[in-house]
Order: sequence, then structure tokens, then C-alpha cells
Amino acid sequence: MVKTTRVCSAGAALAAVLVMAGCSARGMTVNVNAESLRLAPGPGGSFLSVAADSERIAAVFADPSTATLDFAAVPSGPHLPAVAPAAEVIDKVDVAPPLAPFFGENILRVDHGTVGVLYLDRETDTRNVLKLAWKGPSDAQWNLDAMDPAGDPLYLQPDGKSGFSAAWSSGTISYRSPAGQVTVPVPPISLRLVGRSSQTLGGGFSAYDSIASVLLAFQWTGTGFSAQAIPDGTPIQASLRSADGRLAVLSWDPSDRRLLLRRERSPGAFSTQTVTVCEGTTGVALLPGSDESQFLFVFNETRSLGAGRVESLVSVVGPGGLLGARGSRYRKAVLSRGETFVDGFAATRTQDSLYVLVSQGDVRLLRVPLHR
Repeated sequence: MVKTTRVCSAGAALAAVLVMAGCSARGMTVNVNAESLRLAPGPGGSFLSVAADSERIAAVFADPSTATLDFAAVPSGPHLPAVAPAAEVIDKVDVAPPLAPFFGENILRVDHGTVGVLYLDRETDTRNVLKLAWKGPSDAQWNLDAMDPAGDPLYLQPDGKSGFSAAWSSGTISYRSPAGQVTVPVPPISLRLVGRSSQTLGGGFSAYDSIASVLLAFQWTGTGFSAQAIPDGTPIQASLRSADGRLAVLSWDPSDRRLLLRRERSPGAFSTQTVTVCEGTTGVALLPGSDESQFLFVFNETRSLGAGRVESLVSVVGPGGLLGARGSRYRKAVLSRGETFVDGFAATRTQDSLYVLVSQGDVRLLRVPLHR
């Protein structure tokens, strides 16, 4: 059974939010013409990153066979190239099998041709090192900086001058200025990350804290971070911030298998809408639609095929018109599917395309045309 709920948003209708109880319905799904380009022949781990610059799509993924963190970039445009570029090794990020649970953990940002990657490296069995790697358009090699104390990457922000500020957590949040100075923000904030932080388009980041069991949204104030609690948030989450500073947060609730959108209607006051019902979700992405009243929801899920078989999918829910269907009603499209498990994915968009980086047996970059 499919339930369609009409929800009004501030200034515009959110058309129709789908609630799909594990099945499809005629008119609720749409086929999209997704192009696919294989970037690596093997899986790329669970920590994938993808970002759009003015002329290219940058991708970061790990290679378990070489224990390296790799980078690839393809031109943005109406089609993916016919041949994938050779991947570059950023750094070796693990010492030896078995690989660390955080193997390949990274955050990616691009700015005017300069690429920044904040990542965690297990240099020995007893020593982890947090590193910032960056590469400008004229750089032949990656530049590397080690930061202390080591911890989980949270935030990476370009300064517009080929530099990056960064934040990470080793139990307490640390901050590195673009000039390279490392400080503990004032006041100090304790945070033990569960899951992965989400770079908040519009500024800041969101992260789930296991100490307080709460999802928090952070913004840099110039001397420290402000922290705002998101009601009923979960570790599987992604966030956006509108031009007027209001938050939108997408999270998956494993207790009732619902993908939920929480929107800040006024400072500190959130509404909640169900996007869909899905099983086995381990990652979500929240991207803007045609305007601030619309969204693209990207997520992975699993479905039973019977006889003990399960397929793993990466799907998108978005306004039908944006995905090539008629009208503004929200539709669902499957972007990747197979009986091989989805290790991880990341998503970004340009004005005319949705790009999804997927590790599912191999590493592939998908391009889906978006319509105005």
C-alpha cells in the first residue's frame, strides 16, 4: 500500500511526500536515464565523498587492496566521459590488514580548482594521525599537514584563497584556522561522533554525539562553534541551511524504518515529515531542489527478493518535474541496484545534474539529468 501525504511548507507546497511501505505504485515511481562511469574495479569502502566545482566533479574513495585513499575528477557537463580518469593516490591510510573500522574516513571540499581532503590515517597499530591534504590547479603533488590530536573529521571550509579551516573531534572539538593554527574553540565542546558528520550546505556541519545521544548542528562564530540540538535526530543524517539560516535535516529512524525530514519553521521550532519507509539504510544525502521549498533525498536501502536473497539499492526521492516526470508531486527513482551490498555512497548536484558516487562491488560515478 502507498500513502500519499500532502504537506504545506513555508511559502510553497512540498507537493507530495511519499510513504512507501516497501512496494511501488503506479505513478509514484519514475525511470531516470542514469549514466554510469566506473572509477575503480573494486569496492571503495563506506566513507565516500563527492563534490562539484565549476568545471569538474571530484571524488574521494578508499582502496582496500592497497590501503590507500584515492582521488579522481571528471569534467562536469551534459554527459560523463567515455573513459574514466586514472585515480590518484592521496596517501596510504592504513598500516596492514585487518583494516581499521574508520578506514578511509574523510571529508572533501573543492574551491576554485583547489581540492581539500581531511582524513584519518592509521600509521601504526597504536598511532592514528589526522591529516589535511590539499592540491591546487598548478600543484603536481598533494600537500600534507598532520594535526594533533587525531580525531574524527567534522568540518572543512575553504577560505577562498586556497586555504581551508577544519574541525575535528577527539572527544573535544578542535579547530584549525586556514593559517594553520590549532586551537580548542571557546567555550570547549565535548563531542564523541557516531556515524559521519554532514557538511551543511550554507555553512557549518551536523553530527551525532554519543555522549549526550543527540544530533547537533554547528556553526562557526569566529571564536567557537554554536551548537543547536535537532529533535529526535539519529546518527544517519544529512543537513542543509537556507539563505535565512533555517535548518533542514534528513535522518533515518531504524525503530520504525522511516526516512524523516525535519525543518526549522522558526528558531528552534521544527516540523517533521515522513519522506518514505525503507529498510537497511546506512547513509542519506539531502540536496536542494529547484528552490528552498524543494529537496532531493538520496539514500540506500535493502529489499527482500525471497528465498533468502536481498538486493541493495541507492534511490532518490525528489520533485517529479526535476526528475523528468510531469508535475511537482514527489517521485522515487532507483539509481543503483544489485545483490552486492552498497558499502557507501555520496551525492552532490550541479544546476542540471545529480551526481552519486557509489561503492557496490566497484566504485561508480552516476549522473542523472535534472530538469527545470
